[in-house]
Order: sequence, then C-alpha cells, then structure tokens
Amino acid sequence: MMIKKPNIMNNFDLTFHHFGLAVHEPEQAFSFLEALGYENGESMFDPLQGVNLAMSYHAEMPAVEVIWPGAKPSPIDGMLKRRDSMIYHLCYTSSNPDLSLTKIQEAGFAVLAVTQPQAAILFGGREVSFHMVAGFGLIEIIYPINE
Repeated sequence: MMIKKPNIMNNFDLTFHHFGLAVHEPEQAFSFLEALGYENGESMFDPLQGVNLAMSYHAEMPAVEVIWPGAKPSPIDGMLKRRDSMIYHLCYTSSNPDLSLTKIQEAGFAVLAVTQPQAAILFGGREVSFHMVAGFGLIEIIYPINE
C-alpha cells in the first residue's frame, strides 16, 4: 500500500483538540497519563451527556479527555461492555462547524449527526456536537465562543 505524502492544506477548517478516552474507572488512566507527564484537570459530571469527564494536558503531546460512566446509562456504556478502555472519538474545533461539515460531505464522506449542538460543561458552556464520519469514525466538534 502506498502512503501519500501528507497534505498540509486543511480542507475542512478543523483544528485538532483532543482524543476522547472512555474508561470504566479513571484512576489507572490518570496514573498512566501522569507517568507520561500529563497534568490531569478537575473531574466533573456532565448531566447532558450523563458522563464524568476530565481533561489531561501535556506541553508536547495531544490532550486527552478521560470519560467514564455516571450513575445512570450513558452513551459510552455499550462500548465499555466490549472493552476495558478505548479511544473512541477525536475532537476538533472549528470557526464555522456548519461549513466544516458541509465541506466534509462535499469531499465525499457520509456524515451522520449523532448529537445536536449542546452546551458542554467541560468547555465552559461552549457548544459541542458529535458526528459519525463514514470510514473514519466519531468526531466531536467544539463550536466557537458565542459573542
């Protein structure tokens, strides 16, 4: 298989933000990330998504959002039945999410909205939405700050 040279052009106006790591319990994930030099942020519960969350940041490596179930059923329960932990989404920011999604579709990728935009407590109330991109997987888009 021939590997293409990376195209430095970003056709979708998406900027990488973080990996989403689903786990049953966060302690081991936090310990591993700390051993890699990450600083783990404050844990919080997001009632709209029904999950617990915390961001982990590193000066030289990609950010990781650690997500674990709350007391009630959540969107990650099904995937955690099959695995102990897994990276299940990539998150991007966009200055114009609707245009980004249109460009993805115009490039020939089928996109299915998994959630409509909703305020995310982890990102200070900025809206986020999730989309399944055929042949790629689940992406989260963080919307610009409302002015």
